[in-house]
Formats: sequence, structure tokens, C-alpha cells
Amino acid sequence: MLRLLIAGSLLLFLASCLNPPNYSEIPEISFDSLNATFVKVGQDSITFFIGFTDGDGDLGSEEVPNLFFLDSRTGKIDSNKIPNITPEGTIKAVSGTIAFNQSSFTCSPPEGREFDTLFYTIYVEDRAGHKSNEVVTPQIILDCN
Repeated sequence: MLRLLIAGSLLLFLASCLNPPNYSEIPEISFDSLNATFVKVGQDSITFFIGFTDGDGDLGSEEVPNLFFLDSRTGKIDSNKIPNITPEGTIKAVSGTIAFNQSSFTCSPPEGREFDTLFYTIYVEDRAGHKSNEVVTPQIILDCN
């Protein structure tokens, strides 16, 4: 009986390895976290953690921007690059977490104030031009002094 249980468990394990995940070819992201919501401009940085899935594994590029941060204050989009993460082999579906460090912040606080606030709307694009969903960060406070 124990051998049957072990054999059955082994077969279930092997079967789960053979079934690739069923992700969309359009990348999907989730906002996982950030390591700070208060930044002293010119001194501090923030690391953003963004979960992702991509069914055809064509996420990332060394040549073109593919990670975008829309600044809530200005509407300006900062373009960044995440490296190519296409897996080798026949199963191309990928998932994981992108850790992106941002250290360059501009301050434009209201007249007479030392602090500025913003949030980012973040999205990615794969090499086929598919745009992911958008995620929004919590509010970030910038100390402009």
C-alpha cells in the first residue's frame, strides 16, 4: 500500500511538471510591494516589486524600453529596460517578480511646502508590442529639502 501511495504521488508530480502554465500571450502584472513610501530626494531610492506572467515568454529587451512609469503629477512617462527573460526550451511561459530600483526623483512641491507626493501607474510591453494591464503604486512622499 505504501509503495502504491509513493508511486501515485510520483506520477502526480511528474504530470504536474509536464503541464505548462496557461498564461496569456499578453503580459499581466501585479503590484507586489515597494520598500519605502518616503524618500529624501537626492539621497534615497525605492525598489518596486512587480509580479508578472507572460504566456509566450517574449518579455524584456536589451534594445528597447519595456517598463514604463507614469508620474501622477506630470503625466510624464519614464521608460526603462528590463533584460530579456525568454526561457530556453519548448515551454516559453514565464512568471516571476521584477525588482526595479528608482533613485532619480524630481520635486515640485506646492508653494511654501517642503514635501511633494506622487504615485506611479506602471505597465510593461513585450517584444511583440503587447501592453500589459496597468498597476498603481501607493502614494509616495518626497522630502524636497
